[in-house]
Amino acid sequence: MSDAKRKVSSQLIKRLGNSSFIFVIVFFILFIFLPAVYILGYLGDPAALMDPVIFRALFYSLSIGLIVTLFNLLLGVPLAWMIVRSKNGFLKWLDNLIDLSLVMPTAALGFSVYFYYGTTWGISGLLGLDDGLISKGPLMIILLHIVFTLPYMVRSVSAAILQLDITLEEAADSLGANPFTFFRTIALPLCRQGVVNGSILSFTRSLSETGATMMVAGAFATAPVLVVSLKDGGDLPAAAGLSVILILVALFILICARAKFGKKVFSVPIVYPRFEKRLSEFYSARNLIVIIFYTFFIFLPTIYLVLYYLFNFQPVDFGIILRSLLISLGIAATVTFLGALFALPFSYLIARNRFGIGYFMESLNEVILIVPTSALGLSIALFWGNFSDMTILILILAHLCFTFPLFVKPLVTAFGDISFDQEEAANSLGAGPVMIFKTVLLPQIKPALITGAIMAFMRSISETGATLAVSREIKTISVLIVELFEEENFSEAVLACVILFAFSLIFLFLLKRFQNGKVYYK
Repeated sequence: MSDAKRKVSSQLIKRLGNSSFIFVIVFFILFIFLPAVYILGYLGDPAALMDPVIFRALFYSLSIGLIVTLFNLLLGVPLAWMIVRSKNGFLKWLDNLIDLSLVMPTAALGFSVYFYYGTTWGISGLLGLDDGLISKGPLMIILLHIVFTLPYMVRSVSAAILQLDITLEEAADSLGANPFTFFRTIALPLCRQGVVNGSILSFTRSLSETGATMMVAGAFATAPVLVVSLKDGGDLPAAAGLSVILILVALFILICARAKFGKKVFSVPIVYPRFEKRLSEFYSARNLIVIIFYTFFIFLPTIYLVLYYLFNFQPVDFGIILRSLLISLGIAATVTFLGALFALPFSYLIARNRFGIGYFMESLNEVILIVPTSALGLSIALFWGNFSDMTILILILAHLCFTFPLFVKPLVTAFGDISFDQEEAANSLGAGPVMIFKTVLLPQIKPALITGAIMAFMRSISETGATLAVSREIKTISVLIVELFEEENFSEAVLACVILFAFSLIFLFLLKRFQNGKVYYK
């Protein structure tokens, strides 16, 4: 090929590449971002927001989110340090269990936590009590939210700790600093971004949870639960208004956290040598306390339904469970395929900052990630309701919306870790964009792509709040569990939860298998 023809071909490929990126941007704006925030322009009747019930529910949600985040800081930060720095084999085994509640569907978690704390079949039976240890209400909600948000804190902080230069610890030790002083004055300030990310994810995830919360709340209503109740009761203006407030609160928290703490360098100049040396001597006791706490407050509540099922097996009609499971698997497979198809070029655009809008598009993607799912589901239902009355299609688009960011986050990290020089070298040898992607990029981003696919697939199966906000007519497996629980049909609900637990174990194994030791979803 002559130089002139090669130049024309290169320009054509570049134009086609730019066109594909523009197409992906349009897709993201029209199918992901706008439907998620559409409700911001749908306030309806502002007077509907004056109901004290709405303010009370919002206050409850914010308070619970704050308590859960503070607890996650107290338990998650030392747990992350132990997992990363300890050579103890048991802690490495514990590392594999941390993510179990991350991939476990929250409806199943809510049921399991209720059985563990709230019935005589749980921990109260071991203590010889005649009733559940804890009643439905705020305390059980807090315990439930800690179970499924703790992994976000642990993984975010672990990723930051892994980036620390080990020579810093060696230098501190050579200068006589005890381990606790090093952790407090050097390690923790350097890990601030991981702590901030973990705190944001913990708070916003707690703020958005709906389905599992409905199972343990009783008469106590958090804001996401109230959104679904108002929508089901036909009070759309109030449901829309409360959804707007939830979205604005989540955005405010994200903006403030990033601005206040994201780039700030923390300085801890004061040390207390004798006191901190004494604390360092309790290293083994601290580890034991953290492990016991994790075992009894996180791990056992997560798997308790499985233990109950093994000792209380009852034959049930499997037909309704199978139908709901097939519906969930079909929706999850569809959104996972579509998400992967569009997230690959979109993530590359962000990582390589094409058109100079990489940071802006990444920020919009993060907005979707923190929008409470009940508000997101209602927003999507209102948006697509203007164009279609096909509930199943709207539900698929809703699931695509909240799972798409789970693809983008790990893929942006993976693309960003690949030097652009590799692409330039392949291009100079005559490789086109398709060949460069297949031979240079895909082998390196494959673990991140699979991680995103697993997280998106499991999130679609587990989501309850957004599904209920769209419709109760389509019985996904998580919606079915909530309805069976409300009907007190515990035998079928337990079996459905055990099936989801089995799926969670399989996907957790695959997640660990393809991560290659790297945390992509922090």
